[in-house]
Amino acid sequence: MKWIGVALLGVATSCATAVPSKTTATSIVSPRTSVASYRTFSFGLADQPKAGYEVTPRSLEVQRRLRPVVLEALLDRGYVEDREKSDFIVKLAAGTGALANPGAERAVPTDLARGFIGIDVYDASTGTEVWQGSAFAEIDPEKIDDSLLKMGVNHMLADFPARDTSRVAKQP
Repeated sequence: MKWIGVALLGVATSCATAVPSKTTATSIVSPRTSVASYRTFSFGLADQPKAGYEVTPRSLEVQRRLRPVVLEALLDRGYVEDREKSDFIVKLAAGTGALANPGAERAVPTDLARGFIGIDVYDASTGTEVWQGSAFAEIDPEKIDDSLLKMGVNHMLADFPARDTSRVAKQP
């Protein structure tokens, strides 16, 4: 049975050039609020990254690059940015953490770190968090991969309700 796991690990790591390995994205919706009723949004101050991840000068740059990607994704879903009076507030977060034991996870040690990006959505009138998305990936701490950021945002927002489904970009 262990050989199947080793074989699958070998296949997964050999495909690393096509799809970044060890990436995950999740989203959580509040059962008490219908995000689909919202029409407008604005951006708020950044949130702190998840526990185990720290804010670095690089993660601050990631937050800066993340904003237009999230803006485009929400506009594509039919929402309108309104800085004066919005239905929901979007807060972004980014952080970097070390891989626990990179040599144990791969046959060859790597200089990769673990990156986190998060999107938190709050109801503008109550301040209640109504939606949360997180993405984690192995990253090169010396270089920001904009395509990886976009992929993370698209995966996180895949289940985020669209206002106008005719404008929602089809994902490959």
